Formats: sequence, C-alpha cells, structure tokens
Amino acid sequence: MRPYIAVYKDENKEYSGGFEQLLRQDKTLYKVSSVREDAPVTCFESVFPEWAYDYVSDGGIAILSGANSHTFSFDVGFVCRAAIEWIDLSFCGQGMTRICSNISVFSGQGKGELTLHEFRSIKNNLRPGFYPVFIDKEYGKGHIIYSGVPMSEIQTYEGSTLRDTSQLIDFDERISSVDKQKVGAALRSVIMDTMNKAGYPYISLWYYPDGVDNIFGYSIDGDGLLTEGINDLIQVSKETDTKFLFYINKQLCEDDPDLKEKLKKISENNLIGCHGGVHNAKDSYEENIRDLEVYEEWMNSLEIDPIKSYASPRGMYCANLGKALKDKGYVHSRDFGYAIDDYPYFPMNEGKQESPLQIPCDGFNVCRWMLKNKDEGLEMPKAEEILNTYKKLIDDKMERGLPLLFFCHPQYFGLYAKQIYPKMVEYARSKGAVTCDYVSYGDFWIERDGSEYDADMKDGKLIVKFDQKPSSVRFCINGKICDPGELEFTIGL
Repeated sequence: MRPYIAVYKDENKEYSGGFEQLLRQDKTLYKVSSVREDAPVTCFESVFPEWAYDYVSDGGIAILSGANSHTFSFDVGFVCRAAIEWIDLSFCGQGMTRICSNISVFSGQGKGELTLHEFRSIKNNLRPGFYPVFIDKEYGKGHIIYSGVPMSEIQTYEGSTLRDTSQLIDFDERISSVDKQKVGAALRSVIMDTMNKAGYPYISLWYYPDGVDNIFGYSIDGDGLLTEGINDLIQVSKETDTKFLFYINKQLCEDDPDLKEKLKKISENNLIGCHGGVHNAKDSYEENIRDLEVYEEWMNSLEIDPIKSYASPRGMYCANLGKALKDKGYVHSRDFGYAIDDYPYFPMNEGKQESPLQIPCDGFNVCRWMLKNKDEGLEMPKAEEILNTYKKLIDDKMERGLPLLFFCHPQYFGLYAKQIYPKMVEYARSKGAVTCDYVSYGDFWIERDGSEYDADMKDGKLIVKFDQKPSSVRFCINGKICDPGELEFTIGL
C-alpha cells in the first residue's frame, strides 16, 4: 500500500480544508476524495459516512475532527457541548493552547486535556470536568481517533485579538485569536502516530532549504521612514550580511520629502514590499483591489519596483484580501493576525485555496513595548532587555523547530538597531540558524510546494520517486531528514 493519507470531502457538507492545508504544508502524500480510498489513514471533518465503518473494521485508521453526539452509530461517551477557550496539548510539547471554540466533550481514553471549569483549583484530589481532547477507540481491526474540538477547522479560522504573543514573555499585541500553529502541531503528531501505528512512515519534505536546522529573517513595516532609523538599519544589514524586507505604506510615507531618495538607498542592499495604500484593514474584495492599485501607481511614480510580497496593515488579514493579492499577482503575504509562529502555508477558505503563500511571523515588536511604557509613564525599554527577550524567543523557536521570523518599525527598532541587531543575528547563528530574508524563504517554500513525488512500500523498504525536486529540498521520514539526494531512491525501514 502507498503510504499516503486520504482526506474525505463530502460534496454536500461544509468542508474547511484544514486537514488539506496542514498536509500540503508538510508536503506529504495525500488525496482528497468523496469515496473510500485504499489509504492506511483517512481524515474526516464532522461527517463519518457508512463505508467508513467497514474501512476501519478492515484495519484502517480514521481521524475525525469536530465530532458531536450524533457523528457515530456507537456510544461515543458524549458528555455535553461546551464553550472552551483553552486546551492542554502537552502530549506533543505544545502546552496550553488557545482555541476559543464551541466543542463537544467526550469521556474516554486518549490524548490531550480540556476542562469544563477553566482556572478552578483542584481540591481533595478530585479533578472534576477534565476530559481528553482526542479519544482513541478500537473498532474491528482498526481505530477511530476522534475529537469534539474542531481541530482541522480551527486551522482556517479568521479573527485577531489583543493578547500575549507568547507564554514566555509578558507582552501583548493584536494577533491571531487562536493558536493555529499549536493545533496544527497536535494534528501533525496524531497523524504521524497513526501512520506509524498502521505500519507506515510519515513522509514529508523538510521545512528549511539545504537541510539547515532553521532560518532567521527580519522584516520592517514602513509606517514612516525616520531618517536615523533607516540609516542605522541599512548599516547593520551590511555589517551582518543580511537583508531586511521593508514593507512600505503609502499613507504614512508619502509626505516624506526625502522618500524617493530613502527608498532608492534601501533597495541597494535590502528589499521593498507592499504594506498597502491606506494603513488599515479593508473588508471587501473591491476595496483591497483598489488599495493595491493605488499603492502600485504610487510606486511607479517613484520609479520603484517592489517585490510582490505583502504585509497586512495592523496585522489584520481576511479572505477577501487574500483573493485580491492572488489576483494582483502577489506571491506571498506576511502578518501576525491570521497566524503566528508557524511554517508558511497556503490558506484555505471554505475549502478553496484562493490566497498566496502566507508567511507567519512572531507578534513581538519593540514598537508596542515602547508605546506601552510611554502610556504607563515608564522608562523606555533598554537595549539589553530587548535583546534578552529576542534571545528567549529564539531559544523557544529553535527548540520547537519554528522559523525565526521577526518584524518591527524603523522609527522604533531602528533606534536600537546598532545595539541589538548584530548581536541578535550572531546569537541566532550560534544556535544553528542560517540568515535568510523573507522573500528567499517564501520563494523556497513555493519551490518546495512544486516538488512532486510518489512513494510505495515493498518488503519493508520505502521506494521514493521524485518527478522534480529543487536541490535545496530535503526528504523526511517521521520528521527526520533522510535524503540520499537522488530523484529516485530506496530506504530501508
């Protein structure tokens, strides 16, 4: 049997595409189908068709997201419906995870933990209201792993809110309302385990070019181009042999009398992308199209040819923006309001891929820290404090294998650039990360996405055949690089 994953899509039911988004992000073998497939593992959203019982009885493994009391024909251990803000995904190293969702609660054996009574003290050694996130039920020769939490659907949710950007630091920003990366990591862990349980490896492509451990990149939101900040950023980019991606906003930059000269100077060694015409979110498709056109006309008047990369003003992303970007030829988009701390991915909207590549970044930025301290009458943060915060975030991302992608503004980070940025780059490199600008990483990811391959299992060996594969892409088994570098190879398991 081929080591691939099936994703069931009922043409008559809602389909978020969350499983598909995740599996494409990993670049594993999968197939979306409305019928039974000969796959060792099949993923379902809310719906469990009649043929699925025979599929599992015969030895298949089903993973179902968003189950309710009526999903299955057997007793599911249903407890109640609930509104839950947090779940505990420590079983796969993700810890407390924000989901903000209506869910079905089930009793039974499984992984993860949720509680109906959040933030209540444990007394008398009793833990009332605690239940697993995933239930694992044997059925015939196979297993059904189901969750009342809409795990795959959460991957596609929109919405941002003001909250802590990390559990490591006391710092808030308007970021994605839910922890998509953590939910996705839990799903990935469950899928990998079920593939292994079925006797197959979980195959994928590595997340970084040339098999490096990690990459470091920094982008700048050009909400005004303070001369001192710009000059210092340009200087440190040369000193560290790195490139900033400057996302320029028309509304906040157009009155600068030296703007054209500054942009020309930036583009000598760094990159320029689009931060929109008006510095605010636009809801409709038409508003977003017009805003992009206004920006492009302005750039043409300045004789600047920006990269087709976009950063959402105020970090606020929506599906209509994604459609507009794709129709205007943008190849990637960066923000922190749709997802943070994740690998790049192609967003799904109502089961359709209508947006360019999304490159999430960390929500921490010096700008907000400085403004918050000013509002509260506190001293400005010191360079050493800021650098130590970045080091904490770098350590955490390295441990979790997440890209080191950060952002700020020239009129804030630029003032600290000489004191902080070279040491920040040096620290990232000392931890094993390779410096890489946002555009190069996004372009690598698009190339990686275009790598087509197939695989089969025979006599305990995995046979892999690539149709095409950029030299920078590496093949993985169960999350570990195992790549002879050929278009066709056999690996013993």
